[in-house]
Amino acid sequence: MGVESLETGLLTGRLDVGLLGDFPEQDAADRAAGDAWVARAEAFVAEHVPDPDALDATRALPDGLIDALRREGFLTAAFAAELGGAALSPYNVLRVVAAASERSVPVGQIIAIQAGVGVGALHPALPEGPLRDMVRDRIKGGALSGFGDTDQAGQNNRLPAMTATLDGEHYVLRGEKLYTGNGPVADLLAVSATIDGGIGVCFVDTASEGFSVESVVEFVGSNGLPNGALGFDGVRVPKEHVLSGAEGQLRLPAMINSIAFLGRVYFTGAPALAVARNCLRWSRSFVNRRMIDGRPLGEYDRVQRMVSRAMADVYAMDSVARWSLIGGGVTDRWLERFVAKNILTRTAWKLADRTVALMGAEGLETAASKRRRGAPVLPAERALRDARGFRMAGNVDFQLDSQVAQLLLAAYYRGERPTPGETAVDASALDLSPRNQVHLDAVAEQTRWFAQSCAEATRTARAELFADEEFLVTSGRIAAELVAASAVLARTAALGTAEAQDLADVHCTAALTRLAGLWRRLSPDGRAEHHKMSRGWLTGSTFEFLTTT
Repeated sequence: MGVESLETGLLTGRLDVGLLGDFPEQDAADRAAGDAWVARAEAFVAEHVPDPDALDATRALPDGLIDALRREGFLTAAFAAELGGAALSPYNVLRVVAAASERSVPVGQIIAIQAGVGVGALHPALPEGPLRDMVRDRIKGGALSGFGDTDQAGQNNRLPAMTATLDGEHYVLRGEKLYTGNGPVADLLAVSATIDGGIGVCFVDTASEGFSVESVVEFVGSNGLPNGALGFDGVRVPKEHVLSGAEGQLRLPAMINSIAFLGRVYFTGAPALAVARNCLRWSRSFVNRRMIDGRPLGEYDRVQRMVSRAMADVYAMDSVARWSLIGGGVTDRWLERFVAKNILTRTAWKLADRTVALMGAEGLETAASKRRRGAPVLPAERALRDARGFRMAGNVDFQLDSQVAQLLLAAYYRGERPTPGETAVDASALDLSPRNQVHLDAVAEQTRWFAQSCAEATRTARAELFADEEFLVTSGRIAAELVAASAVLARTAALGTAEAQDLADVHCTAALTRLAGLWRRLSPDGRAEHHKMSRGWLTGSTFEFLTTT
C-alpha cells in the first residue's frame, strides 16, 4: 500500500487534515542505523579532508579519497545487500550526505550521485536478466558511477542529441554528454540516448573504446566534485545493456523518473540542508561576538528577524525532507519528492545570501583572507557559491517548476482527479497554536484556490496551456510553497512544542507573503510587456540606449 500524498489535496482543493495529523517519523531501529552512519561520515570526512578550504581553493580531491569511500562502504551504503550495501533508508541516505557535506560539499555529492542517480540506484528499475546482473556485480565490486543526461544542446530538448544505433549485437553511441557528475572518474555510466525515435538508457563501461573525458568541468561552487564533458565516439554497448525507448517515447521509463526525483533530493537537497545548517551556526558565532556602539548585535530587531528566519528555514527544509522521504517506496509521494529539490535548494540559497548580508564584508571575505588576519574562519562566501550551484544541478529550478505543474495539470486533462478526503479543515484536530491554526486555514484556502486555478486553466487546449510558461512556472512555485507549509504544520502538530510552534509561525508568515506575490503573477493584470521588450532587445531594434555609455 502506498503512502498518501498531498497531491490529492492540490488536485481536489481539499486539504486532508487527517493526512497532516499523521506526520511520518523514523522508527527507533532505523534512526539508530542512520545515527551510526552519520557518525561514520563525519569521522571519515574529518580524517580525509582535514582542510576543506584547501580543497575548495585547489579543486583537487585528496589522494585516495574515492578508494577510501569504496573501502569504507559509502559507495554502496544506500543499496540493497545483494549489491553489497547497507540498505539505508532514503532519509538516512540524506542524513549521511548532509553530514559529509557539512564539512565538504564535493565529498557529500560524490556519495549522493552514486546513491541517487548512479547505476546502482537504477538497479530496482531494471528487468531481470543480463543488464540487472551486470549492474549488481559491478556495483558490488565497488564501481563508481553516474548518469549522463545533458547534451551540448542542453537538457530540456524533447530527445537527446546522443544517438544509439543498433549494429548487430551492439548499439553504437555517438555524441557528447556535458555536466556529468562523477563522470571523469566513473567506472560505469548510464547515459540517455535517442533510440528509434524514443529515449533509451545505455549502460556504458568507461573502459570501452571510443569513450573519452573531453574536459573536466569546473563550477563556481562544489569545487573538487568530479564533473566532465564526456565523448562517445562509436562506443559499442551490448544490446542487452540497453533499455530501449519505444518509438515516440519522450520520457525516461516511469520507474527511472521516480528514482531521479529521489536522486535530486540526495545530490542537491541534502548538501543544501548542510549549507543551511552551517549558515545557521555561523550566524550565531558572528552575532554573538559583534557589538555596535556597545550594544550586542543580537539585540537589534533586524538581526533578530534575520536569525529567526534562518532558524525557521532550516526547520522547514528538514520537515519537507522528512515528509518526502520517511516511509513508503520509490514511487510514493512523487509530488513531495519532486518539489523538495527546489524547496531545499532555493531556501539554502536565500539563507546563504542573508548570512553573507548579516556578516557584511566578512561574509564575502575568503577563508584564506580570514586566516591570514587571524579572524574566525566562517566560509560564508563558499556556502553562497555552493548553494547557487544546487539550484542548477539536476535541471534549472524554473524548469522543474514548469514540469511539476504540467504533471499536475495532466491529471485534469486525463480526467483522473482523485476522490477528495475531508471536505473542510478542522483546525482543532491538530495540536497547533492559535496563530498556526490561522496559517492552516490560509493554506487550506489557497489549496482550494490552486485546484480552482488548475480546473479553470485546463478548459483551454493542452498545447495552448503548456505553452504558457509563466503560468506553469508560477503554478509550480505555488504548489511547492503549499507542500512546504503543509509539511511544516504537520510536523509542528506532531511535535507540539512551543519551539516548533514558533518556527512554524515564522515560516508560514513568510510563505504566505510569498504566495500573495505568486498569485498576483497569475492574474492578467500581473503580466507586464515582457514579450515586446525582450524581442525588441534581442533583435537589436529597440532599447539600445541601455548599453550606451
